[in-house]
Amino acid sequence: MKPLQRRVKEAGLDAALLNLPLDLRYLTGFVGDDSWLLVPARGGAVILTDARFAEQVEREAPGTRAVIRKGLMAEAVAGVIGKRGYAKLGLQETGFTLEGKKRLKKGLRSGFRGAGRAPKLVAFEDGLASQRALKTPEEIEKIRAAGELQQRAFEEIVGGLAAGQQESAVAGLLEYRMRERGADGAAFHTIVAADANAALPHAIPGPAKLRASGFVLIDWGARLDGYCADMTRVVALRRFSRKMADVYDAVLEAQEAAIAAIAPGVRLRDVDKAARDLLTARGYGEAFGHGLGHGLGLNVHEDPRLSPLAPKNGRLEVGHVVTVEPGVYLPGIGGVRIEDDVAVVEGGKDVLTTLPKQRSDAELG
Repeated sequence: MKPLQRRVKEAGLDAALLNLPLDLRYLTGFVGDDSWLLVPARGGAVILTDARFAEQVEREAPGTRAVIRKGLMAEAVAGVIGKRGYAKLGLQETGFTLEGKKRLKKGLRSGFRGAGRAPKLVAFEDGLASQRALKTPEEIEKIRAAGELQQRAFEEIVGGLAAGQQESAVAGLLEYRMRERGADGAAFHTIVAADANAALPHAIPGPAKLRASGFVLIDWGARLDGYCADMTRVVALRRFSRKMADVYDAVLEAQEAAIAAIAPGVRLRDVDKAARDLLTARGYGEAFGHGLGHGLGLNVHEDPRLSPLAPKNGRLEVGHVVTVEPGVYLPGIGGVRIEDDVAVVEGGKDVLTTLPKQRSDAELG
C-alpha cells in the first residue's frame, strides 16, 4: 500500500479510487466484487462495499476500514470524503469507464450539494501493473504451489487418455482433478486440442475425439490462494509421426534455449529471440506466430511480456515470473506448444514447473 500512496502523493492527489477486483485483493486481501478502494495520500485506506460482503470483508481485510454502503457508490464515496476537504481525487485509469466517470461525477455533485465543493476527478495511472509484476518470495511460492497442484492433477489423468475420449471431457476431468486437490478453480478455460485442432493456439475443447494414433495438446492452469500457474504439454497416445516428432524436438529445444537465457537484466526481446532464432533455423520460424511468454500472478496474463513487441529496453528483474511457451502450428496437421513457469531470481532463474517433457515422456504408447 505504501508505494501506491507515494505515487498518489507524487501525482498531486489527495486520494485515489480503485475499482479493479484483483488490485483490491492485492492491496487488502479482500476478494469480494462490486467494491471500491479509497487510497489517501496519507492515512488508512477504506474499502467501500455492500451488505453482501460485510462479514467477508472483516475476515479477509481486518486491517482495513470498511464502509458498508446502503445506496449508490457515489453517495458512499461522498460520505467518506465529505469532511476531508479533498480537492483532487484520482480515478484508476484502467478501471473506470467513461460512463462510470460521468456517473461518479454526477453522484458526487449531488452528494456534496449544500455541504462544500466536490473534488475534481482526474485520471490516475496507479503503477500497480509494474508493482504487481515484481513478486515477493511468498508470492513466488504460491505460484509454485499452484503449479505443483496442477502437475499432480495432470499426472492423474494422462495415463487414462484413450481413443474415443472427447476433448471437452478431458478438459472437464482435468479441471475436476484440480478442484479435488484444493484449487480455487482453473486459472483460465482449459485448452484440449486433438490432432489438427492443435494448430489453433487458443482452441476451444469440443466434441472431437482422441485417436489411438493421434496426439493432443493440453494447456491448463490452476488458481490456488488467488495465484495462477500455466502450463502446456503435448502427448501422443502411441508415438508421434516423423513430422510431429521433428516439430516436438524443435519446440522443446527452443524452450530450453529461452529458459537458459533468463536472468536479471536480460532484455525481454532477447529471451523471445533465443527461441525464435532456433525455430527459424529449424525451418519453423513462420509457424511461431505469438510471443514467447507473459507474466503470471493474481491474473494469468500480467507484465512483463516476452515478445518481439516488448518495450525495446524492457528487461527482466528479480521477482518477475514468466511463462516460456514457444509453439509451432501447422494448419491441417496440428501443433506443439511446451510451456513452463519460471521465476527470475538473484543470479539466474528458478523453474517452478518440473513435469517431464522429453519426447520419450510425451509418447504414451
